[in-house]
Amino acid sequence: MKAFLVLLTIPALVVLAACGDDDGAATTSSPTRTTATPRTATATVSPLPSATPDALATVCGDNPDPATDDVNQVDIPNAGDEVASGFGVQGRIVAFEATFRITLFDAAGNTIADETAMSSEGQTLAPFQQDVAFSVTHETPACLWVYESSARDGSPIHVRQIPLLLLP
Repeated sequence: MKAFLVLLTIPALVVLAACGDDDGAATTSSPTRTTATPRTATATVSPLPSATPDALATVCGDNPDPATDDVNQVDIPNAGDEVASGFGVQGRIVAFEATFRITLFDAAGNTIADETAMSSEGQTLAPFQQDVAFSVTHETPACLWVYESSARDGSPIHVRQIPLLLLP
């Protein structure tokens, strides 16, 4: 029986020796586990092609005499509104002899429309409504000014500026 065990052991040693690396020493290796990282789709949202938001942000420029709410309030239109010719301007204003101006300027400062308007009363915050007509051939960023002209020198005072997009 001893001889039988020797005969079984020798082939087992030969097989184990064959599993060693070049220097003859056997190595044990542990299995490697890899985990695949799932791919996730990333949505890219592109804005609609339009220069309007940027143009409206800068169309009004510097205000020579910003109005406070106790002398000039504009309810309609709102900043960023798209308006067609004949749009209405509504609000409340304090103006000498109830007379004030509504002017539309393009981005270069050119006058597109200029209206003399009146409120219901003069020296108190009084309601007004005025339609404004204009003519443009393409969508045009513009700045609406609602203001009073100074009795001293005619310069704009109590100016409320509202950026708009004029539609042809």
